[in-house]
Amino acid sequence: LASVKVNNPVILLDEIDKLTRNAMFNPSGAMLELLDPEQNNTFKDHYLNTPFDLSRVLFLCTCNDLNTIDRPLLDRMEVIDLSGYTVEEKVYIATT
Repeated sequence: LASVKVNNPVILLDEIDKLTRNAMFNPSGAMLELLDPEQNNTFKDHYLNTPFDLSRVLFLCTCNDLNTIDRPLLDRMEVIDLSGYTVEEKVYIATT
């Protein structure tokens, strides 16, 4: 971002429904902070030890099962349901 002098990236988070929670860490809580417009403009990257404004970032997330995503996190997302391939399409793909 520093070399291209822009701050409007697209970040793809693949299979967000696979986030796991344990006693030490709740990734859904961290995602809530990233998606919260009240907090994401003052995000601090602890790896680089630098503040970063995430308010202009477009986060795209994929998932296979909406039922496994924490409800507060799901409420912050705009869900676009895409259907999968039909059986006929899968056979065609497999044979060509």
